[in-house]
Amino acid sequence: MHISEEKTMAHKPAIPKTSILFEPVRDAYGKRLALVFGNEFKNGKCPFYIKNQCYHCDIGAGEGVKFTPEMNKERLNFFRRHYRGVLGSMAHLVIYNSGSTLNKAEMSRQTLGDIIEHASSLKKCKIVSFDSREMYVTEDSLDYIIGKLRKNQQARVILGIESQNDRIRIKKLNKTMKRENIAKAFEAVGRYKGKIGMDINILFQPPELVGEDAIKESVETLKYGLNLGKRHKVPVDFNFHPYYPSKRSKKIYPNHPRADFQDSKKALLRMKAEIEGRRSDAKIFIGWQDERHDQQQRIRIKELEKEMENFDNFNAAQDVKFLN
Repeated sequence: MHISEEKTMAHKPAIPKTSILFEPVRDAYGKRLALVFGNEFKNGKCPFYIKNQCYHCDIGAGEGVKFTPEMNKERLNFFRRHYRGVLGSMAHLVIYNSGSTLNKAEMSRQTLGDIIEHASSLKKCKIVSFDSREMYVTEDSLDYIIGKLRKNQQARVILGIESQNDRIRIKKLNKTMKRENIAKAFEAVGRYKGKIGMDINILFQPPELVGEDAIKESVETLKYGLNLGKRHKVPVDFNFHPYYPSKRSKKIYPNHPRADFQDSKKALLRMKAEIEGRRSDAKIFIGWQDERHDQQQRIRIKELEKEMENFDNFNAAQDVKFLN
């Protein structure tokens, strides 16, 4: 699509803003691309955001409009045009909708089906990850996904655990994900005997944890995910996200600093050592896309100018030499 055409269509809600238009990157599986679809729930918001949950994140606010399956179909067609030169080379697609893609109220089966059918048509695509809360990881939703993907493709569920510490996750982040419900999600995925995996989000340096305490907590969260994966025989990978102040988190925790990048590297080194010590094949992906919610954009840009290449190389090679 030409720039002039994008400008002409920019007023349409189905056409994504630049802030949610991800660039292709790399991970351990090859080329990776995240696609953000509109939320089909009330006002286009995540139900948990409406309930004033998830203090660290503004992503659940959505795009300011309730999407329909037709609008999301239009967005899918936009992605096909916009990424037409690269989609065919993607090994890993990551599907977001500012909430839970497995919740029928937020993403209809019509929309989910359209997305999966397109993903299954991409011959080089090996993995498709779906962002969701734990209660929507059910036999019904998992059967639906597996039934539409190719047999040589793996589905993965992205679970935003953020921290294994109940006090941090539930009290400080106000993300009411109980351990027993997280375990139930793993149990459901485990029934598919490796056909479905889990991607666990780790928030580095959550509110009230800094320095060595934050480093230890990220390692403990990784251990928690690895233990669940081993117990339920589920392949597990990790998405590592350094904390940044969003509008919401800045109000609630005005004095909590953005994540220290040197501490982030220390945490990643210890996490990688834990994985290797267990002889696990778990992968780590360092995420830096903020959808323009980071309230310190100048600092963010400077940090990424310095570290982006190293992070990209680490994501692809899983080699700690890029963290030193």
